[in-house]
Amino acid sequence: MVEKCEKLDADSAIKRKGVFGKNDKELLKIINERQKQDEKFTDIRSIRFGWVKQSADSTGKVKSKLMSTLPNGKVVFPDKSEDLDSIIPEDPYLCLVFEPIGEKVAFAKILFPEYKPKIYIPPSRIPAMVWRDNKGIVHRKMPVGTTYEERIISAVKEM
Repeated sequence: MVEKCEKLDADSAIKRKGVFGKNDKELLKIINERQKQDEKFTDIRSIRFGWVKQSADSTGKVKSKLMSTLPNGKVVFPDKSEDLDSIIPEDPYLCLVFEPIGEKVAFAKILFPEYKPKIYIPPSRIPAMVWRDNKGIVHRKMPVGTTYEERIISAVKEM
């Protein structure tokens, strides 16, 4: 699955950061340094990469590539400096994007993973939900139900 990605500014990107052990000022400094390091990568975007099958090569093997799309229709690939094994398909990442003029492709350097809400199940088998609201406050909740199945269904519906 390939999704379109939205353009962000540095402040909104920092608000959407996941579990990344740095404070906001340090993250802003990292973003600025990465932009200065390679001035072609200017736009900050939230991107979800997905595996897309490519046409067969001369040996007849069908290969897949990690990619996404931009709102202008360009296809975006992870930059060649990125470790493709560390990218989890369908997980959102905050990236710096370079769009060459006149080309139908773009390239992304990953800054850090984006936050996503979670439902987890501890050994007690009582599901728990954790999410962060728009103000940045982290909420934890355990769904109500008499059986394990009812609690799981309640958690999925609420999330």
